[in-house]
Amino acid sequence: MIEPSVLFVGLGNMGGPMSARIAAAGYPLAVSDLRSELLGPYAQRGAQTGTRPSELHGDVVITMLPTDANVADALFGEAGAMERSRRAVIDMSSSAPRGTLAIAARLAERGVAFLDVPVSGGVPRAKIGELTAMAGGDAATLESYRPLLESMCANVRLVGAVGAGVTMKALNNFLSASALWASCEALVAGAKAGLDPQTMIDVWSMSTARSHAVDVKIPKAVLPRTFDYGFALGLMAKDLGIAAGIARQNDVAAPMIAQTHAAFALAADALGEAADLTTILTLIERWSAFALPATTEKEHPPS
Repeated sequence: MIEPSVLFVGLGNMGGPMSARIAAAGYPLAVSDLRSELLGPYAQRGAQTGTRPSELHGDVVITMLPTDANVADALFGEAGAMERSRRAVIDMSSSAPRGTLAIAARLAERGVAFLDVPVSGGVPRAKIGELTAMAGGDAATLESYRPLLESMCANVRLVGAVGAGVTMKALNNFLSASALWASCEALVAGAKAGLDPQTMIDVWSMSTARSHAVDVKIPKAVLPRTFDYGFALGLMAKDLGIAAGIARQNDVAAPMIAQTHAAFALAADALGEAADLTTILTLIERWSAFALPATTEKEHPPS
């Protein structure tokens, strides 16, 4: 076994494969999630499991949850992880900066180190341990836990003080979301004008239109109409709301951030917050009275 021991809280689409990478690297692992049905496979592999973080061991607590409010509750709420002595907390959620700073302050009062380290790469890269991590916090603390983070992430970059990681992630997701929406609009416009969808993607992937949406999301989940990239519309709308808040708080004119947030919030309302973010294509098709033909998925790089 490798030190430190880890309590991983949040076994969703990302947290599941990320915690599996930690276990595979040899770290002593305990896992917690409110959904008890997710705990069984870990218990079968000998990990300590439970729905109450306070009852579980772990020198370092890693959280991968939807919001900073969820993180605060998992740490400080009833049966929260901080009812036990811990060495450090690493929040890998896409949290809001203000909430993150409040959590860091509460932990500092207890003498507990904190890093905010959200990640990018989606479920495919989480499964193979090739996420990109954007770390906010003390450089020495990051170096102490770099080996642990590298069990999940191929790239770990310190981007600033506490709160910088989640700020970087929110803006990253704005760029990702705007590229996806724009690419889906272009696909429908081009197809309705007579262009072949696969040909459009092939050309854009070799031109200035290239993006993660063009290279991965659309070939994997849009053209074959599986709509299973693995990231919920509601979570993207939440992240875009964080990005819009960052712009407002810093007095930045950001109409594109505002419009992208509004578009994804509308889509989440129309299609359901749990729907995959790639289903935005179906909304654009509905508005356009036109549907793309299904295309067989081609080989593509991991997202």
